[in-house]
Amino acid sequence: MTSALTAAELRQNRPHRFDPTLQGHKLTIAYRGADFSGWQGQRQANKRTVQECIETALEKLWGAKISLQGSGRTDTGVHALGQVASFNAPRRHKAVDLLRALNANLPRDVRIVKCRLVPPAFHARFDARGKTYRYLVWNHLVQDPFTLDTHWHVPRELDLPAMRRAARMLLGRHDFASFTSNPGYERESTVRVMRRVSVVRDGPQLIFHFTADGFLYRMVRNLVGGLIKVGLAKISADDFGRVLKACSRSEAPASAPACGLYLMKVVYPPDRTYTTHRTDGKSESESAL
Repeated sequence: MTSALTAAELRQNRPHRFDPTLQGHKLTIAYRGADFSGWQGQRQANKRTVQECIETALEKLWGAKISLQGSGRTDTGVHALGQVASFNAPRRHKAVDLLRALNANLPRDVRIVKCRLVPPAFHARFDARGKTYRYLVWNHLVQDPFTLDTHWHVPRELDLPAMRRAARMLLGRHDFASFTSNPGYERESTVRVMRRVSVVRDGPQLIFHFTADGFLYRMVRNLVGGLIKVGLAKISADDFGRVLKACSRSEAPASAPACGLYLMKVVYPPDRTYTTHRTDGKSESESAL
């Protein structure tokens, strides 16, 4: 077990500011993205965001506005089973009581599936070390009406072996500039390490899984769009590899729709023990994650 870190050391080791007198909270969140305008966005009439819904529930419980930090943004229509968010606030609720209270104040299409009390240094975005996304395709002549908001309907036959050959080219460290869209802000790098890619058929359903140390804006949707083009014989697996090496978005096929995308899991480092400071001036050790 590592030695406990002081609050001063924690502040030096974190790229964000935090108040060591507050309690950190880590939420794991599931939501159906069909009726949301993404995780985060400017507040507008008739525009719902997941972050705003949860912050409204937090305000009811604490009686004050609380800023929620997500592990990353999801677009309009994108779903999540394992989104993670964090916030700091005065310690008032046990984790199990907060879980129940938040869900009682949230709409039915968003749920807190896990809540943990963590040190105030924890940050859902800056501490993340990887993510897993899933993408679902309904590959049948006729679309199941119950998949309208959950799958991309591709009615033509797909060459699964060719798609798998192309997918294997993504493994390892690559510059994924060809498979990212413009996020509207400058990025330090478009290089990412892809740890796992799989394409599995389950009846008429195709299931894509991608695990990497990080993902660029619309990267998974763009990758799936390219792999489907391979499956339709619009491009070859070798063409797909050349697109990857080109590092140019203009060389790549169109993006897959948002409805089939799911954020499944956010990966964090192993548990670490920190010393945190309570509002009564005493200190206590607790697991970071």
